[in-house]
Amino acid sequence: MANSANDELIGTWVTGWSGARGYENRHDGRVHASLRHDTTGDWEYVVHEPTNEELVAIAETLIKHPNRRLVAFTDKTHELVGAARTAGMSIVAQDEVIMSTDMAGHDVEDPKPAEGFEWQIEREGQHAWVSLHPEDDHDIVAASGHVSVVGDVAVFDRIITAADYRRRGFASLVMRALAAIALEDEVEDGLLVATQDGQELYKYLGWKTLGYALVFEGGEPHIVNSPTAHS
Repeated sequence: MANSANDELIGTWVTGWSGARGYENRHDGRVHASLRHDTTGDWEYVVHEPTNEELVAIAETLIKHPNRRLVAFTDKTHELVGAARTAGMSIVAQDEVIMSTDMAGHDVEDPKPAEGFEWQIEREGQHAWVSLHPEDDHDIVAASGHVSVVGDVAVFDRIITAADYRRRGFASLVMRALAAIALEDEVEDGLLVATQDGQELYKYLGWKTLGYALVFEGGEPHIVNSPTAHS
């Protein structure tokens, strides 16, 4: 995996992330898009290091369609924010990063659940969902996560631990379980977009930051620094 993000990598992430969430997705040159039917009900555009011309074109679309947003991946956050504002967009969130890992460094063995808990695993094609439940109450989801395999890349998403079960290592267990499933295929790299809360965990597990994810909308901002729940 490269030391920084690139367009091919971002396209791979969009494909895996959208697939795990059941979003329709499309790729038009450097501009990728997902139809977020469960949240905004509209398209979210995704671009790596957008040019000024791309920002102007996307801004015009966002202004016409207020529910649409742009997720831009960059190493130059200050410059991108300035260019986006000049083009007619406002920043909504800037606290997420894209991260990668060498899957060869991850265990292929399924981890044992914590004592008193058990796994539930669902699969659909190249997508898998893992959840950890108390043995005496399967309706409770202590922790969960998704992984999608796109070519030789495993895209991880929605690694969530319920409030009553945090600080017990359950998120790490879920990541290990998902990695073991992904390694059933010939994957080489792992990829995810991490919220601010999740970044320390992934760093601890050996993931590295490739760039920043900034979210924009057209016109004046309605929300400032609100996370987009990518992971």
